[in-house]
Amino acid sequence: MQVDKGGIKFVVGGANVMAPGLLTAGGYMDDVEADKVVIITGEGKETAMAVGVTKLSTAEIREQK
Repeated sequence: MQVDKGGIKFVVGGANVMAPGLLTAGGYMDDVEADKVVIITGEGKETAMAVGVTKLSTAEIREQK
């Protein structure tokens, strides 16, 4: 998963990743099911900044738009 540039400071500060940060032009999601462990990267960054567990599948996240 990749959050857009605007979401980086929030994720690094401990915030949960929200759908808008993944669904904008700078965000990216691999297709995964709910309850899967994922790494979170930031737009333009090379390393992971967080590890998390999906609450929804990526298909459900895209529907939340």
